[in-house]
Amino acid sequence: MVNWQRGVMRLFRITNHEVVVTGVKDFTPNYRRIHFSGPELLVQLDEVFPTLWTRLWFPHPEKGDGHLSQRGYTFSAIDLDAGTFSLDFVLHGDLGDADPVDSDDIGPGARWAAHVRPGATIEAALTPARLDLPDDTAHLLLAGDLTALPAINSWCEAVPAEVTITVAITADPTEVPGLPQSEHPNATWHWMNQGSNAEAAPQLRTDRSVTDHLRGLDLDSAGLYVWAAGERSMVKEVRRFAKGDLGLGRSQQFSQFYWFADKPTG
Repeated sequence: MVNWQRGVMRLFRITNHEVVVTGVKDFTPNYRRIHFSGPELLVQLDEVFPTLWTRLWFPHPEKGDGHLSQRGYTFSAIDLDAGTFSLDFVLHGDLGDADPVDSDDIGPGARWAAHVRPGATIEAALTPARLDLPDDTAHLLLAGDLTALPAINSWCEAVPAEVTITVAITADPTEVPGLPQSEHPNATWHWMNQGSNAEAAPQLRTDRSVTDHLRGLDLDSAGLYVWAAGERSMVKEVRRFAKGDLGLGRSQQFSQFYWFADKPTG
């Protein structure tokens, strides 16, 4: 079967390169980091910047023999000199004992990541698109879920120390202590668990939504930039909050859907 997405990428002269899995690290039962060697992929980059991402092409047999589906992942680490990089995966669903080709409710990326071993190869492609903050940014608000954690970490690693960072992110309370969290001298992290209760997770807010929590932060729109990514409905809520509650224009915010609830996009 011809993959139309691959055809479109060829038209735009976007080249795929084979990369090799060199290691796997589990931070939690559902959050995995996979290390790769891919010098031919990374040689295209002159620099590393926040939210830099790559496409991987995963086997997707439900769509036909030989079908490959692309998924995008933010780099969690890059060494341009060594030609190595790492990507983080959220393992949605019960993947521990799942047949890697027999779980139609699980996306091809999560399925591949759950079963991959060092030595495996996969095709990857770069479509670098840089997002720069306005020069007058004094406060950066980062909102998302675990799929946005690598991007959030990349912001914390790159933003100057004098810029205030507020992170609002949802996660399973049992996994929070083990998750990777980049340091920034002026950052405050707010971990929330939607639908949890205070007795089960006293360290997490029990707000009905991310935006409920954001409304309690008394944010000043002056010098504020809002970045949000993750599940579609959550991102749309943050968009409405940034525009309606904070009165921010398009130049003061950026948001992107990473996945859709009840749809196997992982």
